Amino acid sequence: MGAPTKASAGSGLNNFVSAASTDSWLTSQVNGRQTERIATVWSWDESGTTLRLTLRQDIFFHDGTRLTPELGVRALQASMKELNAPASFSSVRSIQVSGEHTIDITLSEPNSFFLPDLSVTSLKKPVVNAEAEEIPIGTGPFRIVRSDAEQATLQAFDRYYRGQPAIATMEVTNYPTQRNAWAALMRGELDMLYEVGRDAAGFVAAASAVRTYSSPRPYYNVLVFNVRHPILKQAPVRRALNEALDRPTLIRDGLNGKGRPADGPLLPEHWAYSPQARPFNFDPPAARLLLEQAGLRTQPGVGGRMPSRFSFTCLVYGDDSRFERLAVLIQKELAEVGVDMRLLPLPLKQVGERVGRGDFDAFLLELNGRSLGWVHKFWRSRDPGFLNTGYHSADAVLDRIKAARSDDEIRQGVAELGRILTDDPPAAFLAWQETSRAVSTKFDVGSEKTGDIISNTWKWRPAGTGQTAR
Repeated sequence: MGAPTKASAGSGLNNFVSAASTDSWLTSQVNGRQTERIATVWSWDESGTTLRLTLRQDIFFHDGTRLTPELGVRALQASMKELNAPASFSSVRSIQVSGEHTIDITLSEPNSFFLPDLSVTSLKKPVVNAEAEEIPIGTGPFRIVRSDAEQATLQAFDRYYRGQPAIATMEVTNYPTQRNAWAALMRGELDMLYEVGRDAAGFVAAASAVRTYSSPRPYYNVLVFNVRHPILKQAPVRRALNEALDRPTLIRDGLNGKGRPADGPLLPEHWAYSPQARPFNFDPPAARLLLEQAGLRTQPGVGGRMPSRFSFTCLVYGDDSRFERLAVLIQKELAEVGVDMRLLPLPLKQVGERVGRGDFDAFLLELNGRSLGWVHKFWRSRDPGFLNTGYHSADAVLDRIKAARSDDEIRQGVAELGRILTDDPPAAFLAWQETSRAVSTKFDVGSEKTGDIISNTWKWRPAGTGQTAR
């Protein structure tokens, strides 16, 4: 049954393989609410510190082992120790079997981020030898036959609880560049391209043998400021920089139209999202006035530099043209109000190291805005931390959101957070991104509630079989 397909995952090879071979404990919808997956029922006790999960009874690992609460406990305990485990997992005090089909997870304190974090935590069978290089054993629609940094082979899992996939085999290849990948797609050597680069999107979409599928991506481009900088420490200056930026133009020219303006760090579809009461509008005269009021008047240029009110250096991920193009456009718009933003392209590792040390004036990157847990991780001060910006203004409200026990408390906290990020902005939130996948017309991928076809590969069918995706 089924047909083989080849896919290029590009830099997303690991993401694609994980999505096809594992399931998460819960699933997050686009609005940030959780729905069932491995767990079908969940509830907190009165203290808000003990979560009971009821597990499905028809889950099998790829080696044929049935999921039991005992195995579930061990798998969760292993997830807590992983290098990139969600921050909320540090609140876990104990995990134990509580019934024939249930697990109890006890936290040291209420944490509203924990449940959403289970939706990004994959269930994998606990390894016997932690030192050995073992292929992960998941419960997803496809099992991993082989996998390395460049290629992976996946085969349909016939005991998948939601139905056996119609595609028997998937070969996943990591191409060195986007150009190589989409050229192979055009030649018919590939059936699916994991991510279509913005420069190739129009070309690929015009191909008759390929369909493209676009969906919002929960990542935002952001220009982050170091508030220890002698001038950037002034909130009016940071507000001025926000008002100097024309977000629709940045999206049109910098992202090839593949995005939408951002007014903060939380995905607008999230159930707790609150639109900014006073969003930043593109207003260069107002920006100049704020800078004048801060005592920043245009000074003659020195050493061939432009005349400016002040200058600062922005770190840019230099190995990705997307960020360099956007940075040049931002540089041009800031120059219009007399601010000299000097660009310093660096490898991503060096950008990360300098940001962690607080050794920067500003930097341009993309950050995850899928959940409030990510918002807390990025914008609550930590010295040193992932974003070592010196910004403390949002700490108290972010901690209240984390400890919230009701939807109303969370909504109120998010609204207050928006006010703080407008009055005392730690960054210029620029644009929410959009991603595109490309699939050969030989396959019917149906539709998916999340908008991203990667989440429903088990439903894909060879076109013309009379079987359509649900």
